[in-house]
Amino acid sequence: MLTCFLACLLAAGGAQAPSSSPTSKGVAKSSATVTVKAPTDLRTLLDRMQRRYDQAKNLRARFSQTYRRAVVGRVTVSTGTLSFKKPGRMRWDYEKPEPRMFLSNGRVLWMYEPTEKQAFKQDLKTSQLPAALAFLMGKGKITDEFDVSFAKQAKDAKDKLPGRPEDIRLALSPKQPQSTYKSILFVVDPKEYLVRESVLVDAQGNSNHFVFEDLVVNGKMSDATFRWNPPAGVRVVDTNQMSK
Repeated sequence: MLTCFLACLLAAGGAQAPSSSPTSKGVAKSSATVTVKAPTDLRTLLDRMQRRYDQAKNLRARFSQTYRRAVVGRVTVSTGTLSFKKPGRMRWDYEKPEPRMFLSNGRVLWMYEPTEKQAFKQDLKTSQLPAALAFLMGKGKITDEFDVSFAKQAKDAKDKLPGRPEDIRLALSPKQPQSTYKSILFVVDPKEYLVRESVLVDAQGNSNHFVFEDLVVNGKMSDATFRWNPPAGVRVVDTNQMSK
């Protein structure tokens, strides 16, 4: 349950944007064409990304997720929408290949599977999410949790990297070993410092690749988006009780 949601948290956590206007396809709209040169030093880049994130009070986007299982070579593609609102509230509504929902209200994490008529509930205090949520809530810096560097360039044409040629790619390694992931790659827009794509790799070599589009930052978003109760007839599993 937590592996997929943690991947989502970390991916969206980097999705920084200006506080003024919506964006389309992950690139902010502007009334004038401005040529912006991306910084070549890592510290400046990270500072600008952090400022973008600190300005974002809420976020809405469409996403596509490609999950590759290294051992069996199986690929699963999913699509849906996400909503994020500080402090610590997130909702991921999967549409394809089947409906599914991940929701955090800042205190409780839910995973709802309507087809199976079941929901999983977990107290965030006992999960592995607080460190990621601290970053999303603006209470921490990306460099507090990760060692960050520019990602290595492709060796040849066959070694295709995510993103566009002009995008910046950042390699993130957790400073403390994590059971749910080994490394993260952020694909950053060089003009707006938005994370357009994120690739999370676990210890087994499985990869979770997210692409974000139609990003809207600081738009109207009701708190009711993050309030949810299991419908009648849904079986609820409290994972906190299972671990006792």
